[in-house]
Amino acid sequence: MNLHNIPPKPMHTRILTPELMDDPGLDPAKHRQALAGLARLNAWSGGTGLLWKALRKMATQAGRPLFVLDVATGSGDVPVELAQRAKRAGLALHFSGCDVSDTALSAARENAQQAEVELNVFQHDVLNSPLPGGFDVILASLFLHHLTDEQAVALLHDMGRAATHAVIVSDLVRSRLNLAVVFAASRLLSRSPIVHFDGPASVRAAYTCAEARGLADRAGLSDSTVAVHYPTRWLLTWRKHHDPSADHST
Repeated sequence: MNLHNIPPKPMHTRILTPELMDDPGLDPAKHRQALAGLARLNAWSGGTGLLWKALRKMATQAGRPLFVLDVATGSGDVPVELAQRAKRAGLALHFSGCDVSDTALSAARENAQQAEVELNVFQHDVLNSPLPGGFDVILASLFLHHLTDEQAVALLHDMGRAATHAVIVSDLVRSRLNLAVVFAASRLLSRSPIVHFDGPASVRAAYTCAEARGLADRAGLSDSTVAVHYPTRWLLTWRKHHDPSADHST
């Protein structure tokens, strides 16, 4: 595949293209390089900061320790940074991350160790197995755009079932402006050709705020809030309003 001869695509509809980093046969060294580039892009875009604002508010209101699961955690850059922020803020938040990739999980363990934070990581295929219980908040960052509409609805529904307190989802905004921004940033912040391809492909496959709200409604998270944070992100939050003890049953 010539990555430089892919014609521009319209932004009015999603274009879901398999991303190179999703290839299970991807060379581990190239995978790690791409994960590092993605972490730099995430830090640059302020995506973790959006998650932190929502999570900090929930933790403060809860008045007790909260257990948080990051779905499709990749290199663990999101929960590691969240754990560092929680440590500085003196908030009792306990983080876990799951991913289908052994390479990603290995990188996540190393990143947590280097950052001197606790992060429990485990292998889990969220598209084929229900999420485990025992987590107050379940979050997903930059994962929904990898999925078909049906997969996204199923995942959101399962996140809502498994979480005892709340669901938080952050992802890219599909727009021409964001496509240009991510195209440039992916090349400035990473030398990985995988990131150079996957970054713009992610924007083309992303959802608008209205589409994300529609997915949440279909998933049974009908009272969720979705807000755009220009130029690159939207944030969806949903809180469970009934007795969470009912959600420990299987």
